[in-house]
Amino acid sequence: MEQNVITFSGDNRQLFNRYKIDSLTAKLTLLVPETHNAILIKDGQMLQTLSSGKYLVSKFVDIKNEIDSNLEVLFMSKTAKLNLLWGTAQKFLMYDSQLQENYKVGMSGDYDVQIGDPRKCYLYLIGADNDLTTDDLQDRLQTTVVSVVENVVVEYVSAQEILFNQITVKKREISAKVLVKLNQKLMGEYGIAVYSFNIANIIIDDGDYAKLAGNFKSSAKAEKSTISCPDCGQELSENAKFCDNCGRRIGGSKICPDCKTENGANAKFCQNCGKRI
Repeated sequence: MEQNVITFSGDNRQLFNRYKIDSLTAKLTLLVPETHNAILIKDGQMLQTLSSGKYLVSKFVDIKNEIDSNLEVLFMSKTAKLNLLWGTAQKFLMYDSQLQENYKVGMSGDYDVQIGDPRKCYLYLIGADNDLTTDDLQDRLQTTVVSVVENVVVEYVSAQEILFNQITVKKREISAKVLVKLNQKLMGEYGIAVYSFNIANIIIDDGDYAKLAGNFKSSAKAEKSTISCPDCGQELSENAKFCDNCGRRIGGSKICPDCKTENGANAKFCQNCGKRI
């Protein structure tokens, strides 16, 4: 029995499905559903990319001369999404500009992809593969994904001067920036659209974290070496002599104008003669 109609009947959870044309006839019809695009392939070369609709294959193939050719239809889903995992195989180098220290960090998470450009996806990603599993796709995209993540994270943390212990708080903002860059990269190179990106885990090298935490505590103590004005509460350097807000004399000692006795900085009366200071 001759094959007169070719239509998609596979699992739409897959990115693509191949169908070999065994019998080429004048009435052979290709039905492309709304959920898919189709690519006609002859001997491994793309002939035509078709959107949803009904097509006579004979409009694109010379039946008399192509009878011995290897003809295929590649149905490529417009709606199927794959959730892929990513992670840094090795920790990459970061710099804390506030503490002026380098440290190493590892990250992992997941992202969702769809076919965005069928022709580019076929040329640079699928090729002659009969199937492209989630694991296969993760492996092929892993290096590119990690490279984008590292570049975006290093640039963002540096520009925002984010402390090492605040990176996890910024996961959502960083993920959003990675999504934009990663979508541009994967669409440009493989025709793959990225619809979501998530940083789930951030792990700083244990030795580096201990060193940074120690430096952070020392820095915090140094910043606390201040005093407050007793009148207006203005925060001042511990060596301040006068309040830069209200002019109150800070620190030092008070000299009695009568007996010249030295009194404490907050004394209101001379401890020797009782004179009001």
